[in-house]
Amino acid sequence: MTVPGAPARAAAGLALEWRVELRHGVPAAAAVLAVLWSAVLAAVPAGAAPAAAVYLLIIDTAGFGVLFAVVLVLFERTEGGRDVLAVSPQRAAEYVGAKLAVLTALSAAIAVPATLAAARERSPAAAAAALPPVLLGVALLSLLLVGLALAVCGGAGGPGVLFTRLPLVAPLVAAPVAQVSGALDHPLLYAVPTTGGAELIRAGLLPHAAPGPVPLALGALYLAGCAAAAAATACRAVGPRTAAGAPSGGPPAVRAGGAEGASRAAARAPAKARPVRAGAPAARARGRAVGGLARIDLRGLLRDPMLSALLLGPAVLALLLRWGLPPVSGFLADRYGLHTEPVTPVLLAALVVLHVPLMMGAIGALRTVEDADDGTLALFRVSPLGLPRYLAYRLAVAAVAAAAGLAAAVPLSGLAPDVPAEGLPALVAAVGLAALQAALLVLAVTAFAASKVESLVLVKAAGAVFTLLPAAVWWLPSRAVWLLAPVPAFWPVAVLPGYGAAPWPAGLAAGAALSALTGAWLLRRTLRRLERG
Repeated sequence: MTVPGAPARAAAGLALEWRVELRHGVPAAAAVLAVLWSAVLAAVPAGAAPAAAVYLLIIDTAGFGVLFAVVLVLFERTEGGRDVLAVSPQRAAEYVGAKLAVLTALSAAIAVPATLAAARERSPAAAAAALPPVLLGVALLSLLLVGLALAVCGGAGGPGVLFTRLPLVAPLVAAPVAQVSGALDHPLLYAVPTTGGAELIRAGLLPHAAPGPVPLALGALYLAGCAAAAAATACRAVGPRTAAGAPSGGPPAVRAGGAEGASRAAARAPAKARPVRAGAPAARARGRAVGGLARIDLRGLLRDPMLSALLLGPAVLALLLRWGLPPVSGFLADRYGLHTEPVTPVLLAALVVLHVPLMMGAIGALRTVEDADDGTLALFRVSPLGLPRYLAYRLAVAAVAAAAGLAAAVPLSGLAPDVPAEGLPALVAAVGLAALQAALLVLAVTAFAASKVESLVLVKAAGAVFTLLPAAVWWLPSRAVWLLAPVPAFWPVAVLPGYGAAPWPAGLAAGAALSALTGAWLLRRTLRRLERG
């Protein structure tokens, strides 16, 4: 049999990667983000839009593919896809290169409408002239960040690396943001390769503030070299599984890691979920099953750094806001004349009230999808616990964890110090409605996502909605705000002190009723999908 040449293998790898990501909804997520960020930049005043676009492209767009790249690799390992690649002609460099190319192309596609929306005050020719440096900067940043993410996390065995190893890439984003904002101005920042990509983006959107062509060219070459080194390291991280395969086939638990995967799936089932002896009261058996599942989760909490880090996340986030927001606010006021005090309710809603439920809902959703992937749900289905009680347990844990996190984060953040006594019931109502959003997110993900990759797509889309919705409720005209009322996450914001979009008793009743109806529909859909296996 003739082995195809390198160009044919590369083209086939690109086509396959595109089909895989299309099936998992990654391009759809890119399209949604492109529309959302373009709309946001179009709503920003024309004079401030280019500066806002610089930060948005560096922080969000250039790193669009980072999470997806890691989750795709982990998913393909779990499902045995990389075992198939091990006996195929595809090389590790072609496997990594296909992911880098497709995800970088999606980042660049998001950047095009965002750049044009930010440069709308210029002539069409001048706006088009901003695209080459911006797209070059976004593409080089994406290649480096995605390559480093694969290098750091590509050899790992579970999604915990998203919260333990992946944050190591964060300083590469923080350094250029500090440079372009003027918060730090030191030549050593140019030793960080991402600074060159940020300067390219700024050269397109804010040419008067960017360095000359020679520094830009040197920064681009340095960044390209670092991106190539990151890609080579990524090939070594993911290469062994594509170079030497492992036996594939067998049941899902075995494909997820052989006998070890099967034993791990069995071990995660509650000890009391085994068939009980005849005559044992069913209610007592179900209670023991729920208790066993809770004990397993508590043991996992102590062993799993992902869960520990995320459950501590609300307090850490609140303290960062408490200590970090005052100097940032002072810098924005001095540098740009922007004062954050008038928009404190927006910051509280976006960064705390809706962000904490997003974190807890993401944990619950990923754990539920992971249980479905490794076959654990098949054990729960024939146990005294059953799927409905398993889901009820996951939803209750997500909602209670979100409520506890909000109870700690709201006062610690320092964003709600001036709420009067008469405003406390509204704040409590907002926290209660926000906690329900964590359970709804778990249901939404399990109702529509068939894999961890699709789960991440939905979580990322939910993150964009939860971030933008408080700003939309704040700035939209009072009548237009009610167009958002069918969204359950609208109601915690509507009753939050400082917004006053709805009186808290009516808002609490309406929000709870809408959450109940939405949850019932999502629960029925989730149970049907899980019962079908």
